[in-house]
Amino acid sequence: MFATAGDYDDEESTVAPPRVWPDVLTPESPRAIIVESSLVHNLLPLIIHFAAVLGPSWGIMLFILKENWIEPQSPAFQRLKASGHIEVRFLPAGTSLADSKSVSTFLTSSWIWEQVLQAHRVLLFQTDSIICSKSETAVEDYFEYDFVGAPISPVYGQGYNGGLSIRNPRLFWHIVQETDFATSAQQFEDQFFYNELQKRGAALPDQMVAKTFAVETIYYETPLGYHQPQRWQPAHLESIVDWCPEVTMLIGRRAH
Repeated sequence: MFATAGDYDDEESTVAPPRVWPDVLTPESPRAIIVESSLVHNLLPLIIHFAAVLGPSWGIMLFILKENWIEPQSPAFQRLKASGHIEVRFLPAGTSLADSKSVSTFLTSSWIWEQVLQAHRVLLFQTDSIICSKSETAVEDYFEYDFVGAPISPVYGQGYNGGLSIRNPRLFWHIVQETDFATSAQQFEDQFFYNELQKRGAALPDQMVAKTFAVETIYYETPLGYHQPQRWQPAHLESIVDWCPEVTMLIGRRAH
């Protein structure tokens, strides 16, 4: 029998975490992570955008295959790297991220969660996701939850899409230690984790709260972020661009 979500909270935490974290990074500081096998065209500007919106209390971690890494000479990137706010780590040799199945297999392995195990929360983002600088909501406003992403329409499944999501790394690490994704009958990692988190009594927001965090298949006018908006919300794209001009950085990424 597995333990419950409460067993995986910060051992020394007795009060609610701050909305604004100290600018000096520590192992417990929140981390935003992105996993890519190669340098896609919008990767660098997207990382710099996330760093700017999240602020200096966040560390950004890029996981990439060593053989595909070419150090960007962008002054903006180099400043963030020199300050420790961007860190590049190499994926295990042979890591495949060719399709949704391989991505789900990777995210349900222990290696990735071991890299961020001490972080209070992790924001996982992809090159088809964005956070909006005009939003009056901060990512930290959702730290009370163990998992939150764009709510999934019942037509496509349950829970939250993982492409832009906040996660409790300790709880996710314990889940992959205790449960085998390959034998779970789940097709996608985000729905696998949602199902396992429900079993453990984790803190999960309802749909009304989750859609204020991010929009994918369920529309909301002013979310904090988006995942694949041009694919899932073409009828609202004009309003989306008006609210969040940064979505134009995603055009062409997994749009179909």
